Amino acid sequence: MRKQGFLKRATMLVLAGAMMIGGTLTAHAASGQWKQNATGWRWERGGGTYPANTWMWIDGDNDGKAECYYFDSRGYMLANTTTPDGCTVNADGAWTENGVVQTQGTNSDLHDVGAVNVADAAATSGAVTDGNSWAKMTFDGDLIRAMREVNSLNYLFPDRVQAAPGYPSQDMNGSACAIQRNGKTITFGTVTSKKLVADYKGPVSAFFANFPEQGMELNAFYDNTGYVSLAAGRQPMGSTGNSDVIFGLPQGSYRMGWGEVEVNNMSARFQILLTEGEDGKYYIYPDSQMHVN
Repeated sequence: MRKQGFLKRATMLVLAGAMMIGGTLTAHAASGQWKQNATGWRWERGGGTYPANTWMWIDGDNDGKAECYYFDSRGYMLANTTTPDGCTVNADGAWTENGVVQTQGTNSDLHDVGAVNVADAAATSGAVTDGNSWAKMTFDGDLIRAMREVNSLNYLFPDRVQAAPGYPSQDMNGSACAIQRNGKTITFGTVTSKKLVADYKGPVSAFFANFPEQGMELNAFYDNTGYVSLAAGRQPMGSTGNSDVIFGLPQGSYRMGWGEVEVNNMSARFQILLTEGEDGKYYIYPDSQMHVN
């Protein structure tokens, strides 16, 4: 694990690709540190919360290579065992396939502070649970227009820059680009022949300007926005196969909130990685990853 020191400052990564050797992947950097007590090792995020019931890519010594670790319901790293979703982790806690530690290269150039599905159960206590008590959140209509209007890239996103794809194959139909929204990075694939956007990936707070810093319970999110999926309703959804690639997580290891949004008769669908609270409910946090297509 290369923790090298009890409270060592290190880099935590938001996964932006599938768990596969040799894939072209990008991870966004965020600060954190390993902490150990009599029970074991935990990863403390900058805000003082710990990942729980989830996988996380962590570059523990800032060498540009991240290993993937699983944290249990109390936020402690599993080691030398099989995880609840059937994957193997070695004595250092790193995910292995056929005895080989799986690693991903990192790219901290984007400086996008965020996390994948990471808030411990204790953090849910301050989350917004009444969606109607929070100022209504709306989705940026220009993001949808850029996916539906031919030749829209130049006039809607003149500030875009070329970037590494947010997941493998995001650039299959054209170059991958990035834009800044609400101080966060959104990556998107393009369709070269039509000069429009194929899809987006980024933290929830990049898509919703006033998303609460303390997080929001899933049903409260639907009550606030009205963006309920026609196919899934409010039901948390599991792996779809394609979502494993997009979010880069093992099959069956996560749940998503699905939704649909319509602006000016143009619509889009989205999927958000969820955090399960100790109360059995699901929560969304500002850095929860979101995919829009």
